[in-house]
Amino acid sequence: MYPQRSYRSILNDFLSRINENRIRIPPYNNDAQIVAAQARNGGRIQRLTGKCLLKQNIQREANRLHIHRQRIINLATVRIWNIHFGTYQRNQFSTLANDANHINQRRLTHIRMTNQEDTLHRISQMTLSQLHEGWLRVNLTGDVQDDDGLKASG
Repeated sequence: MYPQRSYRSILNDFLSRINENRIRIPPYNNDAQIVAAQARNGGRIQRLTGKCLLKQNIQREANRLHIHRQRIINLATVRIWNIHFGTYQRNQFSTLANDANHINQRRLTHIRMTNQEDTLHRISQMTLSQLHEGWLRVNLTGDVQDDDGLKASG
């Protein structure tokens, strides 16, 4: 059985074993397009900060060193960001995060505009009788039918 070690002891041990060259290099060779794509990975778009990008680097180092306690990783991120990183490095990581966020924001705006244009195009293709018929069905009966003729309560 291992004796209980304090978080401070584990953190200091982790910090002494980290390869600083690996954590000081912005992720994905400082490529905002790749960072933006990674932030979109999954269902939600993650809003990034410079500290988030540093944490990714620290997480990779923690995996390499078999450190799995999230609290240690969080403490190491805060310590390195506030104490070990200078203004230049914080700005470098923050600029990369902001660039990736702008890429994702433009992409999201483009998708929304495309969806709106598609909806407006579909509406414009409907005849007046189709619009009137649909309005009457929903407003007078409360029933909604989809394109397959299946009824759903409104």
